[in-house]
Amino acid sequence: MYGLKSKTLTSTGSVVSGPTRIVKLYLVGAASAGSVVLKDGGSGGTAKFEMATPAGATLTQNIDFNDEGMRFETDCHATLTNITSITFLHG
Repeated sequence: MYGLKSKTLTSTGSVVSGPTRIVKLYLVGAASAGSVVLKDGGSGGTAKFEMATPAGATLTQNIDFNDEGMRFETDCHATLTNITSITFLHG
């Protein structure tokens, strides 16, 4: 996939405004268990991806979506709970 971009968040917020496909994410956990929720349509939009993360200040997770990625029609908004940082690869 060409034309990929990256975005790193350290708190809840918009990953990208406008349609996109998330193809990969890399997260660094926190001392307490947490979660990541990706929504299409802003903070009140439709949840398309939900993941619980275990406690671990040095925990890292690398998630690859299939070759075509996860499509967000409107935008991609991430709600983060107890996540140190998360980097998205999208395009």
